[in-house]
Amino acid sequence: MGGLLNFIIGLKGKPVHSLANGYLFLALLLSLVVWIFYFAGIKNAVILDVLSFIMEWGGMLGHLILGYLTGNILLVLSSPETPVDNYPLKTLIRATLWSISTLVCNSFILATVGKATNMPYMIGFFKQSGYAIWFLYFIMTVEVLGGLGVVLHFKLRTGPLAAVGLMFIMFGAVYTHFHNKDPFSDSYAAVSQLISLSLMLVLYYFEKQAHREPPVTSIYVI
Repeated sequence: MGGLLNFIIGLKGKPVHSLANGYLFLALLLSLVVWIFYFAGIKNAVILDVLSFIMEWGGMLGHLILGYLTGNILLVLSSPETPVDNYPLKTLIRATLWSISTLVCNSFILATVGKATNMPYMIGFFKQSGYAIWFLYFIMTVEVLGGLGVVLHFKLRTGPLAAVGLMFIMFGAVYTHFHNKDPFSDSYAAVSQLISLSLMLVLYYFEKQAHREPPVTSIYVI
């Protein structure tokens, strides 16, 4: 839906960059709210309802904005009028990647902390699924490293490798729930992460295209 909105509301220039900055603010807000919701020990039902509302509707809004920005970047890149060295496009891609990287990193680190605080349940689940206990620790380690890998992409260029590694983990989670004959709703979080990680790989490709070198023009002197 977000991508299709580009054909209805075609933002260009400053408005689309403002939207990207708003998406980054939303990503930081959602990351903070999730930690408060699960680990602040709040007992007030009204406050919990407000936090839950922000997480649910903020998450859907974030997906919508991500789809819109990805589609917008694709249209700009595919336009023959786009110059090779397009600084505004590079900053738009960077802001979008920062936002989705923040959300993905926070999500996987949160998931690892959740596993660590519920180890008896996780050990039982892994044993029931036919996995060794060491594999649980391996998954937790990969989730943390993968989360850090995507958020440190701008320094270490580890984003694509980290995203692919996390996708393998999510495919494994979907397969495990399928193998255990769990309801498909148990795989919703993994499927959502797969979609986000797939869009991240697309954005990494866009980033590479936006930084491509201009063609070299040869000059022959006769």
